[in-house]
Amino acid sequence: MKSLHLLLLLLFTGVISLAKEIKIVAVPSTAKIYIDGAYVGDGIISTTIRKKDDFIAIKIENAGFVTLQTKVYFKDKRNAYEFTLKKDDFYDSSTESANANKFFNVNVSDKYIEAAKDEKGASLLVWKMIHQILLNYYSEIATSDMLSGFVQTPWSKTSFGEANTQVRTRVTVKESNLGGKLTYSIKIESQQAPLSSNREESFINTDRVLKQYEQLIPEFQSRIGSL
Repeated sequence: MKSLHLLLLLLFTGVISLAKEIKIVAVPSTAKIYIDGAYVGDGIISTTIRKKDDFIAIKIENAGFVTLQTKVYFKDKRNAYEFTLKKDDFYDSSTESANANKFFNVNVSDKYIEAAKDEKGASLLVWKMIHQILLNYYSEIATSDMLSGFVQTPWSKTSFGEANTQVRTRVTVKESNLGGKLTYSIKIESQQAPLSSNREESFINTDRVLKQYEQLIPEFQSRIGSL
Protein backbone atom coordinates (compact mmCIF):
# COMPACT_ATOMS: atom_id res chain seq x y z
CA MET A 1 0.00 0.00 0.00
CA LYS A 2 2.83 2.36 0.86
CA SER A 3 4.38 1.73 -2.52
CA LEU A 4 1.11 2.65 -4.21
CA HIS A 5 0.85 5.90 -2.25
CA LEU A 6 4.44 6.76 -3.15
CA LEU A 7 3.80 6.05 -6.80
CA LEU A 8 0.71 8.26 -6.83
CA LEU A 9 2.63 11.03 -5.10
CA LEU A 10 5.42 10.86 -7.65
CA LEU A 11 2.94 10.91 -10.52
CA PHE A 12 1.11 13.90 -9.02
CA THR A 13 4.38 15.77 -8.46
CA GLY A 14 5.39 15.03 -12.04
CA VAL A 15 2.14 16.47 -13.37
CA ILE A 16 2.57 19.61 -11.25
CA SER A 17 6.11 20.12 -12.52
CA LEU A 18 4.85 20.09 -16.10
CA ALA A 19 2.85 23.30 -15.58
CA LYS A 20 2.74 26.26 -13.22
CA GLU A 21 0.24 29.02 -12.54
CA ILE A 22 1.32 32.67 -12.60
CA LYS A 23 -0.39 36.01 -11.97
CA ILE A 24 -0.01 38.99 -14.28
CA VAL A 25 -0.79 42.52 -13.09
CA ALA A 26 -1.06 45.41 -15.56
CA VAL A 27 -0.88 49.12 -14.74
CA PRO A 28 -3.17 50.92 -15.44
CA SER A 29 -5.83 48.48 -14.28
CA THR A 30 -7.93 49.16 -17.41
CA ALA A 31 -5.22 47.69 -19.67
CA LYS A 32 -6.24 44.74 -21.82
CA ILE A 33 -4.09 41.60 -21.48
CA TYR A 34 -3.54 39.10 -24.28
CA ILE A 35 -1.87 35.70 -23.93
CA ASP A 36 -0.56 34.09 -27.12
CA GLY A 37 -2.78 36.42 -29.13
CA ALA A 38 -6.00 35.74 -27.21
CA TYR A 39 -7.67 38.35 -24.98
CA VAL A 40 -7.85 37.04 -21.38
CA GLY A 41 -8.90 40.01 -19.23
CA ASP A 42 -8.18 43.51 -17.89
CA GLY A 43 -5.78 44.55 -15.15
CA ILE A 44 -5.11 41.28 -13.29
CA ILE A 45 -5.26 37.74 -14.64
CA SER A 46 -4.02 34.27 -13.72
CA THR A 47 -2.75 31.89 -16.35
CA THR A 48 -0.77 28.67 -16.70
CA ILE A 49 2.55 28.02 -18.39
CA ARG A 50 3.19 24.48 -19.54
CA LYS A 51 6.74 23.17 -19.53
CA LYS A 52 6.43 21.78 -23.05
CA ASP A 53 5.53 25.28 -24.37
CA ASP A 54 8.60 26.85 -22.68
CA PHE A 55 7.01 30.35 -22.59
CA ILE A 56 3.87 32.43 -23.16
CA ALA A 57 3.71 35.62 -25.26
CA ILE A 58 2.09 38.57 -23.48
CA LYS A 59 0.67 41.74 -24.98
CA ILE A 60 -0.76 44.55 -22.84
CA GLU A 61 -2.45 47.60 -24.36
CA ASN A 62 -4.45 50.61 -23.26
CA ALA A 63 -5.47 53.79 -25.08
CA GLY A 64 -3.00 56.58 -24.33
CA PHE A 65 -0.18 54.17 -23.45
CA VAL A 66 2.56 52.40 -25.39
CA THR A 67 1.64 48.77 -26.11
CA LEU A 68 3.90 46.32 -24.25
CA GLN A 69 4.88 42.94 -25.69
CA THR A 70 7.04 40.45 -23.83
CA LYS A 71 7.49 36.78 -22.96
CA VAL A 72 7.36 34.91 -19.66
CA TYR A 73 9.35 31.65 -19.53
CA PHE A 74 8.50 28.47 -17.68
CA LYS A 75 11.98 28.32 -16.13
CA ASP A 76 11.51 31.77 -14.53
CA LYS A 77 10.98 31.06 -10.83
CA ARG A 78 8.66 34.02 -10.24
CA ASN A 79 4.94 33.39 -9.87
CA ALA A 80 3.73 36.98 -10.21
CA TYR A 81 4.60 39.74 -12.68
CA GLU A 82 3.69 43.42 -12.77
CA PHE A 83 3.93 45.42 -15.99
CA THR A 84 3.54 49.21 -16.02
CA LEU A 85 2.75 50.77 -19.39
CA LYS A 86 4.52 53.95 -20.47
CA LYS A 87 2.49 57.00 -21.45
CA ASP A 88 2.16 57.41 -25.23
CA ASP A 89 3.49 60.92 -25.92
CA PHE A 90 2.07 60.84 -29.47
CA TYR A 91 -1.40 60.13 -28.10
CA ASP A 92 -1.11 63.00 -25.63
CA SER A 93 0.08 65.37 -28.38
CA SER A 94 -2.69 64.55 -30.86
CA THR A 95 -6.45 64.35 -31.23
CA GLU A 96 -8.65 61.91 -33.12
CA SER A 97 -10.02 63.49 -36.30
CA ALA A 98 -12.69 62.26 -38.70
CA ASN A 99 -11.16 64.53 -41.35
CA ALA A 100 -7.64 63.05 -41.24
CA ASN A 101 -6.38 61.82 -44.64
CA LYS A 102 -9.53 62.75 -46.53
CA PHE A 103 -10.63 65.82 -48.43
CA PHE A 104 -13.26 68.14 -46.96
CA ASN A 105 -14.85 70.94 -48.96
CA VAL A 106 -15.18 74.63 -48.19
CA ASN A 107 -17.52 76.76 -50.29
CA VAL A 108 -16.02 80.20 -50.74
CA SER A 109 -18.15 82.93 -49.21
CA ASP A 110 -20.05 85.21 -51.63
CA LYS A 111 -18.48 88.10 -49.73
CA TYR A 112 -15.21 87.41 -51.54
CA ILE A 113 -16.94 87.91 -54.90
CA GLU A 114 -18.63 91.07 -53.60
CA ALA A 115 -15.31 92.45 -52.38
CA ALA A 116 -13.46 91.56 -55.63
CA LYS A 117 -16.38 92.48 -57.97
CA ASP A 118 -15.99 89.21 -59.95
CA GLU A 119 -15.15 85.54 -59.47
CA LYS A 120 -11.66 85.88 -60.97
CA GLY A 121 -10.76 88.57 -58.46
CA ALA A 122 -12.34 86.48 -55.69
CA SER A 123 -10.10 83.52 -56.63
CA LEU A 124 -7.03 85.73 -56.21
CA LEU A 125 -8.20 86.92 -52.77
CA VAL A 126 -8.90 83.35 -51.66
CA TRP A 127 -5.57 82.18 -53.11
CA LYS A 128 -3.72 84.71 -50.97
CA MET A 129 -5.77 83.76 -47.91
CA ILE A 130 -4.96 80.05 -48.37
CA HIS A 131 -1.26 80.83 -48.33
CA GLN A 132 -1.63 83.05 -45.26
CA ILE A 133 -3.38 80.26 -43.38
CA LEU A 134 -0.83 77.59 -44.34
CA LEU A 135 2.12 79.82 -43.43
CA ASN A 136 0.71 80.06 -39.90
CA TYR A 137 1.54 76.34 -39.58
CA TYR A 138 4.44 75.83 -42.01
CA SER A 139 7.55 77.88 -42.71
CA GLU A 140 7.26 77.29 -46.45
CA ILE A 141 5.01 76.01 -49.24
CA ALA A 142 6.27 73.07 -51.31
CA THR A 143 4.00 73.47 -54.36
CA SER A 144 1.89 76.44 -55.43
CA ASP A 145 0.21 76.45 -58.88
CA MET A 146 -2.46 79.12 -59.22
CA LEU A 147 -3.32 78.08 -62.77
CA SER A 148 -4.47 74.63 -61.61
CA GLY A 149 -5.54 75.84 -58.18
CA PHE A 150 -3.22 73.46 -56.33
CA VAL A 151 -1.25 74.13 -53.14
CA GLN A 152 0.71 71.65 -51.02
CA THR A 153 2.96 71.97 -47.99
CA PRO A 154 6.08 69.85 -47.41
CA TRP A 155 5.92 66.98 -44.94
CA SER A 156 6.57 68.09 -41.37
CA LYS A 157 8.00 65.34 -39.14
CA THR A 158 7.73 65.04 -35.36
CA SER A 159 9.38 62.29 -33.31
CA PHE A 160 8.01 60.70 -30.14
CA GLY A 161 10.68 58.73 -28.30
CA GLU A 162 8.51 57.04 -25.65
CA ALA A 163 6.09 55.77 -28.31
CA ASN A 164 8.98 54.84 -30.62
CA THR A 165 7.12 56.52 -33.47
CA GLN A 166 7.46 59.41 -35.86
CA VAL A 167 4.56 61.35 -37.36
CA ARG A 168 4.54 63.38 -40.53
CA THR A 169 1.88 65.89 -41.54
CA ARG A 170 1.15 67.51 -44.89
CA VAL A 171 -1.66 69.75 -46.14
CA THR A 172 -3.05 69.72 -49.69
CA VAL A 173 -5.49 72.31 -51.08
CA LYS A 174 -7.07 72.16 -54.52
CA GLU A 175 -9.74 74.15 -56.31
CA SER A 176 -12.74 71.95 -57.04
CA ASN A 177 -15.65 74.31 -57.85
CA LEU A 178 -18.38 71.84 -56.94
CA GLY A 179 -21.84 72.59 -58.35
CA GLY A 180 -20.52 75.60 -60.24
CA LYS A 181 -19.57 77.39 -57.01
CA LEU A 182 -16.05 78.49 -56.10
CA THR A 183 -14.99 75.62 -53.80
CA TYR A 184 -11.73 74.35 -52.35
CA SER A 185 -11.00 70.81 -51.17
CA ILE A 186 -8.55 70.50 -48.28
CA LYS A 187 -6.82 67.44 -46.87
CA ILE A 188 -4.62 67.03 -43.80
CA GLU A 189 -2.47 63.94 -44.22
CA SER A 190 -1.27 62.39 -40.97
CA GLN A 191 0.97 59.33 -41.13
CA GLN A 192 3.15 57.47 -38.65
CA ALA A 193 6.06 55.02 -38.82
CA PRO A 194 8.55 53.39 -36.43
CA LEU A 195 11.13 55.89 -35.20
CA SER A 196 14.00 53.91 -36.73
CA SER A 197 12.52 53.73 -40.25
CA ASN A 198 12.58 56.35 -43.00
CA ARG A 199 11.34 54.10 -45.78
CA GLU A 200 8.32 55.53 -47.59
CA GLU A 201 6.35 52.29 -47.28
CA SER A 202 6.79 52.34 -43.49
CA PHE A 203 4.44 55.30 -43.11
CA ILE A 204 0.77 54.45 -42.67
CA ASN A 205 -2.27 56.68 -42.22
CA THR A 206 -3.42 57.44 -38.70
CA ASP A 207 -6.75 58.92 -37.61
CA ARG A 208 -4.95 61.18 -35.13
CA VAL A 209 -3.78 64.71 -35.99
CA LEU A 210 -1.17 66.58 -33.97
CA LYS A 211 -2.75 69.24 -31.77
CA GLN A 212 -0.65 71.94 -33.42
CA TYR A 213 -2.71 71.39 -36.60
CA GLU A 214 -6.16 70.83 -35.09
CA GLN A 215 -7.25 74.46 -35.62
CA LEU A 216 -6.28 74.39 -39.29
CA ILE A 217 -9.62 72.95 -40.45
CA PRO A 218 -11.86 75.43 -38.57
CA GLU A 219 -9.56 78.24 -39.68
CA PHE A 220 -10.09 77.32 -43.33
CA GLN A 221 -13.82 77.06 -42.73
CA SER A 222 -14.06 80.44 -41.00
CA ARG A 223 -11.64 82.46 -43.11
CA ILE A 224 -12.51 81.12 -46.56
CA GLY A 225 -16.16 80.39 -45.90
CA SER A 226 -16.54 83.99 -44.72
CA LEU A 227 -14.67 87.24 -45.16
